[in-house]
Amino acid sequence: MTTPPGSTREQLPDDVLALLAPRHYLSTACETARLLDGAIIRNPERGDLPGLRDRMHQRCRLNHKFTGVLCGCPCHRAPQTT
Repeated sequence: MTTPPGSTREQLPDDVLALLAPRHYLSTACETARLLDGAIIRNPERGDLPGLRDRMHQRCRLNHKFTGVLCGCPCHRAPQTT
């Protein structure tokens, strides 16, 4: 038996959804930059990867195109002065 389109039978109840920690939005550019961090560690001989990672962070839209939610990547935080 297949679930008909639009059926809520398989959705979690609202009270259960409220218990789940929401994931912070991470733009595609910043998510790719984080993946490049791993590639830099695994491939230290590739000197071009840090530049590509930085370029991806710079390309971030800063907020979600449709919802306006801000990207939660730490690269956007202002440097702290002491």
